[in-house]
Amino acid sequence: MRCFIAIDLPEHAKSRIFHEIESLKKKNLFDGTFSGKDNIHLTMGFLGDLTSEKIEIVKKKLREVDFTTFKCRVGKSGLFDDEKRIRVIWLEIFSEHLLKFEKEISEKLPEFFSDYENFSPHVTIARVKSVYDRKGLLENIRNIRVKNLDFEVSEFFLMKSELTQGGPKHKILEKFDLR
Repeated sequence: MRCFIAIDLPEHAKSRIFHEIESLKKKNLFDGTFSGKDNIHLTMGFLGDLTSEKIEIVKKKLREVDFTTFKCRVGKSGLFDDEKRIRVIWLEIFSEHLLKFEKEISEKLPEFFSDYENFSPHVTIARVKSVYDRKGLLENIRNIRVKNLDFEVSEFFLMKSELTQGGPKHKILEKFDLR
């Protein structure tokens, strides 16, 4: 099973982000896939294909994560790879505690996390296949604004991802509460 560790955003945050996704989609600036409202999350780490036995080991280690509830904020928009080859459109997620939380997880699962310092917390809003209007798309990415959107993180999840023709489908394997 393809597995990852994620923070699921609360409904009010997903709704505001999804509104931005819908606005971008209507402009028809590129061919690609847009994140569905149910798939809006912050990936803390991708674990890859795991056997059932390995999943149980990961669950056990994640139960040992000891971290307090904290707040996050949605920040600026951006893109991966670069302006000439746009592959992913995202929204930054930041918190003074988020990198420490990722480090706590990575220390519990060192076989999966080798370089936590390059952790770039974001929510993917679209994956781009081809661009129809590069200048318009870049302008729209720069103008995505989700102001004053804070949310509390009190839990995280081990998820599985099934790739389907309609896009990825995510399912919770286990929920882990923060203190």
